[in-house]
Amino acid sequence: MNRFTVYSWLLGFAGGFLLFFVEVPLAWLLGSMIAASMAAIAGLKIDTFKVVTPWSRCVLGAMVGTGFDSVNIDELLSYWTTLTIVPLFVLLTTFFTFKCFKHIFGFDSLTAIFSALPGGMVEMVTTGREMGADIKVLTIVHLMRVVIIVVSAALMGLFIGVKDLKMQIPSFNHFEYIFLHLILGLLGWKFLEFFKVPSAPLLGPMFLVAALQGFGFVHLELFTPLIILAQVAIGIDIAQSFFGVSIASMWRALLAGITSILITIIVLCFCAFLMFLASSNILWEQIILSLLPGGQTELALLAFALELDLTFVVTHQMSRIALIMFSLPLLLLSLKHLGQANE
Repeated sequence: MNRFTVYSWLLGFAGGFLLFFVEVPLAWLLGSMIAASMAAIAGLKIDTFKVVTPWSRCVLGAMVGTGFDSVNIDELLSYWTTLTIVPLFVLLTTFFTFKCFKHIFGFDSLTAIFSALPGGMVEMVTTGREMGADIKVLTIVHLMRVVIIVVSAALMGLFIGVKDLKMQIPSFNHFEYIFLHLILGLLGWKFLEFFKVPSAPLLGPMFLVAALQGFGFVHLELFTPLIILAQVAIGIDIAQSFFGVSIASMWRALLAGITSILITIIVLCFCAFLMFLASSNILWEQIILSLLPGGQTELALLAFALELDLTFVVTHQMSRIALIMFSLPLLLLSLKHLGQANE
């Protein structure tokens, strides 16, 4: 540990607490990222414990998996008509956004594809960095998308009568579940890592906990300080990439992020209409939350607060991320085959 690590974590917790205090969605992740990024842009060196980052993704993956309550096979099979629309949403959003980023904003192919994919912010930024994409552009574009989408979803909830968005309040309840949380996360992580699946620390725990809890084998309660710690760690890790970046150089990425939101909204409206035609008994709020590529945790909590079918929302959210992550190797191979990846 050095002084850079100490003040980086202090900044991260301070930023997270500030946004938590004013009830901003994804407060601990966004707050730590914004505070540490501002410090990095100002010229302060941001540092963290490298070993903590994959464990943080592991913790958050297991957390998302807890969105599944007891469910039966017949219920899951009843989703097949609407689940078929998820690949269409991913394909259309990615295609139009990729073309926009590459030909209008001039991004290289790797940066354009990782910025365009409507996956989770953490997995897209961290996986994109591993593949050699421009981490600064990725972070700004996905940060804009998550902030705008999640805040808009929260405002939608307030508009239709939700007062309590169930923010993550630090509590020492469920301390006894820490060991189970970490063990399940580690098992899922290492299983997918063995098969060289991208983003294994996040996807492995998510699928394992979802399967075990969804079919009633375990019931994992969340120890919120562990969740908060994981979010702050991810926020600081991403913020490190902003060291030495000038504000003037960020305008293109900011504008690209806003443009991607507009494209996403247009495609979402089209796919939501198709989903409604496929199953007209589904509430429109449920359809929107199941497709929105924002923070899965906050969207799941909002679905719970609205008394919607949480299993429906989480199933569609997880299918979108799984589709993206498992098809990513083929997508990158296609880019290389076209001779674009090394431009």
